[in-house]
Amino acid sequence: MKIAIIDDEPKELRLLASLMKQQLSAFGYTENVIDYFYSGEEFLAAFRPGRYELILLDIYMGRMSGIDTARKIRKQDPEVFLVFSTSSNEFASESYEVNARYYLRKPFSEKDISDMLKRLDLKNYEFSRSVTLPDGQILLLRNIICTEYYNHIVTIYNKKGDNIRTRISQTEFERLLQPYLYFCRCSKGVLANLYEVTEQEGNCLAMSNGKIIYVSRRKTKDVQNAYTNFLFDRMRKELKE
Repeated sequence: MKIAIIDDEPKELRLLASLMKQQLSAFGYTENVIDYFYSGEEFLAAFRPGRYELILLDIYMGRMSGIDTARKIRKQDPEVFLVFSTSSNEFASESYEVNARYYLRKPFSEKDISDMLKRLDLKNYEFSRSVTLPDGQILLLRNIICTEYYNHIVTIYNKKGDNIRTRISQTEFERLLQPYLYFCRCSKGVLANLYEVTEQEGNCLAMSNGKIIYVSRRKTKDVQNAYTNFLFDRMRKELKE
């Protein structure tokens, strides 16, 4: 899971990051990346849609408040989970405007973080996560089985509904999916959703729709390692549930 924490108080930021790491591990999230930012301006300079599943923002910060930062985030990413951290409810009405999912009251505790993760239900959220293509089509990420690029067109094989074809460069398309670690590049122009792999043998992946994906010799080791790590991570999560 990819998370951003924005707070201009280093002590508060470190405490929240430490509690988040503890509770994410307790909830079975083992592959987590937490990025730290000390201002809204610093965060927005690095932000792009789809980069994070969860963003935690302090409301009272320097020149740009957490609310103002959230408004700018929402113009680019309508789906990412936003959580405000604050010592008061002064901005409660503004939080509805940006569809904030939770309020964390300072000072934080382990129980506060645990309660937040239960309320957010991020595991179910994963199944509704989507990206928007340049032509306006919306892709549900977990519906994607695999994708192929040929002659400036990406074909997206879906679990539900018809396959989708869109004109986009492979570089731009891979950039859209890059934040989601279960997508793996198998060869030039071919991506596989590791959730949809039914069998791996040698340099081939059998997909849930019956399609066989051939892994290039140069990518064989990387794909094998990615799939092995993916399976171990799923196993650890299932044992904790």
